Parts: sequence; structure tokens; C-alpha cells
Amino acid sequence: MANLTSEQTRLTLGARGLGLTDVVAQALGAVGPVFGALTFLPLIAGGGGAGAGGAVPLSILFSAAAVFGVAWTLSRFARRLDTTGSVYDYISRSFGDRAGTAFGSLSYFATILGIATTPLIFGGYLEDFLASRFGLTAPWWLISLGFVVVVAVVLALGVSISTRAQLALTLLSMLTVIAFSVSVIVRGLAGGAVPAQAPFDVGSSTGGWLGVCWGLLYGLFIFSGFESAANLAEETPNPKRSVPRAMLITVGLVTTFHLLVAYATVVGFGLDGGEVARYPVPLLALAAPGSFGAAWLVDLLTVMVLLDIFALTVAICVGGSRGLFALARDGRLPAAFTKVSRTRNIPVLGVTVPVVWMAVVVIAVHVTGGLLSRAQEGSDQLAPEYMPVFSWLGGLQGLVTAITWGTVCLGALGWLRRRDSRRGYLVGAAGLGVLAGCGVLFASLYHAPASVYVALALVIAFLIFSVAQSTIQRRRGRFTVSAARLVDSEED
Repeated sequence: MANLTSEQTRLTLGARGLGLTDVVAQALGAVGPVFGALTFLPLIAGGGGAGAGGAVPLSILFSAAAVFGVAWTLSRFARRLDTTGSVYDYISRSFGDRAGTAFGSLSYFATILGIATTPLIFGGYLEDFLASRFGLTAPWWLISLGFVVVVAVVLALGVSISTRAQLALTLLSMLTVIAFSVSVIVRGLAGGAVPAQAPFDVGSSTGGWLGVCWGLLYGLFIFSGFESAANLAEETPNPKRSVPRAMLITVGLVTTFHLLVAYATVVGFGLDGGEVARYPVPLLALAAPGSFGAAWLVDLLTVMVLLDIFALTVAICVGGSRGLFALARDGRLPAAFTKVSRTRNIPVLGVTVPVVWMAVVVIAVHVTGGLLSRAQEGSDQLAPEYMPVFSWLGGLQGLVTAITWGTVCLGALGWLRRRDSRRGYLVGAAGLGVLAGCGVLFASLYHAPASVYVALALVIAFLIFSVAQSTIQRRRGRFTVSAARLVDSEED
């Protein structure tokens, strides 16, 4: 590796004032456990006409196993590299700076694209909630724009305030959903209509093993975000310990939560995957009067979902802004992205870009009446304005997540394996991550709708363009190496 430039050495994100709690809060908030578990369960059960059906917990269990392999691999990288660039720097060390630029840029730009899903779904949920419970008419797009403004204000207050707000909101919403899920499980199994082991039986999936594997596309996506703990590495005093621990703690908490909620959902619907897929938020349907709940419970759970969406949005903006900062510091993006507010310790343009993007998408979706086709298979009713773009961006980010994680794990088998003290464990964990990435690609492309192939074509085109641009920059002498700092000693 060439030496770092003086400019790279000078550019940092300020004082290392964040502790383990802040890093866990960032990772947990970026996952958005309540939002993911409630919103993406229908897609795991039967999105796109395929899915895990009544075996959603089995699909999530396989997803969790793969994610643990990825998390352990990333945690070993975090012990060796002190950087806010996360996967960008990990891939750069493994495959070279041009590959790192391509896949790192893809990861962060997909994150920025995907962040637009949160104001869309927040506005849609709150519009329906206000109309059904209070008879109030509030256009979803105006609610979404107001949501973006509040997010911008919280981000402007600084990262320490952002992470603490994320943790409080996330834990409150998780505990509320856990309490209701346990109630559904106890009452749902009491009559004996659903065998206790059935949600983990492949026979409960109408698509068999292929359906379970197809569910991994969204099953992996609901874990996406834990790796953003590494984006705070330059802002915590002991990143070698805090970042790896935060990743593994987050994955453990989220796995337990997702399995509990998924199990409660399929038990509550009697293993009917079609019914699970029919509702935008199945657990809210179970909380309705006449099922397992009451009107006040629907209200409470709806508020919890909205709070978690807010925490998720703030966390993704924080993590994404750090990734853009790292890319700009190494000359991959315009230098304007390296400007940091010294009073609030935030990358100014890195935070501004996702906020502006969210507002642009909300306005574009409303003005065009949905932007994408709103037709629904087997129904004469059109989907809500915001839903087609929400689903497509979610699928795109899930695809990019699988590709990025698989690439990082593949790289770990080379560069990191030669430097790691636990080579045997690393090979097993990284190999699991590679297999998961390949499996998701196969399952997502097999008999997939055209929209999935469009997303894949965009991903490939982006990677080719990025490598070509890096090659041109290198020939012109404008391509610097990654600023990630290699940690020589390793404490296990």
C-alpha cells in the first residue's frame, strides 16, 4: 500500500467520544427491528408470488445463521482496520482499491437510495391510522415531507444525541411488540390447532425449500444495518473492542426478536402464508378486535412501528453519511463531502444528500401517481401510491446487501485469513457468508419478475462504471489509497 496523503491524515470526524452503548444504538437503530419484522414478513411469506409461506421462522433462522457468519467476519475486519469506511475499506484491503471503490460505492449509494423507503411507508401508515381512528384526512406525502424535516433537525443536533434517541425509541418499540407476540404465541398454541414445531418445518412452506430460500432475499435484508457500527469506528476510543461487540450483540438481539415475532405471526394466522402475505403489517391485523387484541392495542403497536421507522431513518443517515465521508476523503467523491461541522461533528453534505433525496422521492412519487405500476396480481384494486417504489427499493437494497456481504466474506478468505489468529473459525464464518450471498442471488433470480432483473442490471452497470472511472483516475494520477488505519496488534 502506498502512503497516505497529508490531506487524508488530517481529515477525521473529530473526537472519539462515543462508547459501546452509542455504537450498539447506531447498529440496532440502523437495522430497524420492529419496522423490518412487521413490514417485511409479508414479503418473506409470499412476496412476488413465492416465499416461505407458513415457514417464515425457518427462513429467518437460515438468514440469521448466514448473518452471524457475516457479522463475525466483519467483526474480525473491524479488529484489524480502524476506519469509518466499513465495507468499502474491507473490500479495498482484500481486492484492491478499485474493487473497494466499486463495491463500497454501491453499498453506500444503495443505502442512500433505500432510505427513501422510510418516509414513504411512514406517511402511508400514518395517513391510514389517522383516517381509520380519528377520521382525519392528511395526505401521506405531506406527512412524509414533515417526517423528513424532523429527521433533518435531529441529524443536525449531532451524532451523540442521534444515537441516544435511536436507542430509546428502538428499545421501547421492541419491548412492546415482544409483549404482544408472547401473548399471541401462548393463546395461539393453547388450542393445539398449530403444532409448536410446524413454523420450523419446511412442509409449512408452499414452495418447499425453494420458497424458504427465496425468503432469504428479504430475510437477509431485515438484518441489514448492523454493519453500520463500523461507521463510528473513528468516533469511539476503542474501536477494536466496541465495534465487533456492537455487531455481534446487535445480531443476537435482532435474531431473537425476529424469530419471536415471525413465530407469533404464523401461529396467529394458523400457518396460512397467503394470509400473512395479504396484510401490509400482519401483526397489526392480529392485534385487531376479534383476533388477539383490541383497538387500543392496534393504536399502540402502530405508534411503535412509526417510532422505529423514525429511529431507523436517523441511523441509516448517520451511517451513510460516514461512508460518503470516507469515499470523499480517498478522492472517490467530490471533496465537498469531507466537510465536517466541528460544533456538531457531522459530515455536512453527507447528511444533506439523504435528506434531500428522501424529499425528492416523496414529491416524485406523488406527482407521478406512484412512479411505478400500481397494478396488483389477482386484484382489481391499485396499490397505494407509495407502495410500488417502496417494494422495488427494498428489493434492490436486499440484492445489494447480499452481493456486498458475499464479497466481503470472499475477501476475508484471502487478505484477512493470513492475518487473523482464528483462521479456522474465520474460514467457516466467511464461507457461510459467501454461500448465503450465492443462495440469495439464485433464489431471487429464479423465475423472478422483470423488476428484479432490472435491479441486477443496474447493479452490474454501476460496478462496471465505477471500475472504469477508477481506472481513468489512476492513470491520471488522481487515485489515492484507502485511508483505513491498519491495527498491528490483535487482542482476542
